[in-house]
Amino acid sequence: MRYPFPLSRPTPRRSKPIVLTLIATMLLTLTMMPAGATANAAVPAQLPNPDLVGLLGSYERHYWQAPGKDGGGRVLDAAVMRHDQETAEAINHLAARHRVSDGFGEQQKRALVDSDLYAWQTMPDALGPTLGRYLREGLQRGDLPLVDDLFKFDTINTFEAKNAANHPRPYLDRSNHGANDLAGLAPTLDIIRVNSWGEHIPGYDNLKNNSSFPSGHTTFAYSWGVALAGMIPELAPQIMARTSEAGNNRIVLGVHYPLDVIGGRIAGSAQNGQYWHNEFDTKVRPAADQLRTYLAGRCRADGHGSTIDACIRDLKADGTGGYRNDFTDPVSRAPVTDKRSAIAAYDARMTYGFGRTEATGRAFDAPDGAADILRIAYPQLHVDQRNEILKLTAIESGYPLSDSAGGWQRIDLAKALCARVTLNRAGNVTDVVPAADRPTVIGAQYADAGDHPASDATVPGTADDTGDAGSTAGETSPAERRIRTIAVVVAVIVLCMIILRMPASRESRDR
Repeated sequence: MRYPFPLSRPTPRRSKPIVLTLIATMLLTLTMMPAGATANAAVPAQLPNPDLVGLLGSYERHYWQAPGKDGGGRVLDAAVMRHDQETAEAINHLAARHRVSDGFGEQQKRALVDSDLYAWQTMPDALGPTLGRYLREGLQRGDLPLVDDLFKFDTINTFEAKNAANHPRPYLDRSNHGANDLAGLAPTLDIIRVNSWGEHIPGYDNLKNNSSFPSGHTTFAYSWGVALAGMIPELAPQIMARTSEAGNNRIVLGVHYPLDVIGGRIAGSAQNGQYWHNEFDTKVRPAADQLRTYLAGRCRADGHGSTIDACIRDLKADGTGGYRNDFTDPVSRAPVTDKRSAIAAYDARMTYGFGRTEATGRAFDAPDGAADILRIAYPQLHVDQRNEILKLTAIESGYPLSDSAGGWQRIDLAKALCARVTLNRAGNVTDVVPAADRPTVIGAQYADAGDHPASDATVPGTADDTGDAGSTAGETSPAERRIRTIAVVVAVIVLCMIILRMPASRESRDR
């Protein structure tokens, strides 16, 4: 057998420099990636309990300095706190004007019922008379144990946040016998107290020794309301409007200010983000399945259709046969009669007429866990797509408490949970139209395009283990990663071509 060259002389190899070049290129790519970066902006598998003192820190930073060892409390922004107290008085007085022969107005009675702090009393009528009765009976009879557990455990205590603020209630001497610096504001307000109505009591004596901010009752109401809206997103606008009414009813009784209620909304919403993220498969989804199956069964038995959608249409539960609220005030100026008016009432109570007193022009970054609240509404979408829905429906930055709330102050679930969402061929959310008949995705077949599925990834551990899960420092967007990948591929091809065109070694030329 003849060989083209002696066997003792090895074949010259050009693969070695090519391999070295590829390795060097990969190393260069890795060094270009920021520390801790992953294929997507992954969040921890388990989120910690919300830090309410931190989330509500704007209150003590901008508006009220809590009493300390060196002296009493101090108003930091007299204009904001004046609007807070004047709005509280106006809502309290208007509810008192509509008292009838028994000495109570209907709004005051509802406020007293909400004051009992029972989910089975407060939330059912958000679904309308018939579906609400089904829900109330299901909870009272024990037919919905998983839902009852969700309402019990998807909650958060406001004790630490109240201790941090230590702000006096509207019906008390707010000067604390002259120790507090109120910046010229009145030490006492003209609050009309509401008497007990049967077994429903306002609790003035029990509440006087703890801080008005944030509202604990409102926190519980939003813990329940956000959960219910997430499980029945077809009626989310009405459910969120009823939830905001429960918070507003604390002002009706004269035990809270609007800022207290906004703080409670933030707290209850953030708690749901944590719970839905951590317990979606174990607690939330089973409770939602139980609730929807139960309501559909009751509807079927009474001839209202065999599905939730059919029942809502038959009962007109998203309109004339649903939740209604004829109470108006300087904030919520029109009755709630359908989805659009429910959204209007809810949006009005998101800001309570305050101006934008904090940082404006900030981009919206959805907090960790927020997208999980939309999972039942839009099961075909991924985390980044649901975050985009939250972004496109969020209110502007700058309203009180927005600086510290990590996005929770700006999220508008009345709009986000029941909208018509449009995706383009790349799977990007291009349009969100609130007040849809039901949550709908146009172009759902494109949901898995591009990097969108990667946004569902989580990293092991909790936010405490991995650092600040809400931070976006050092993260790269899908577009940036795509450009980076293309650049690396092109660089490798060019380098390979250069090496292949290099002159052979002297040894190979001399053969």
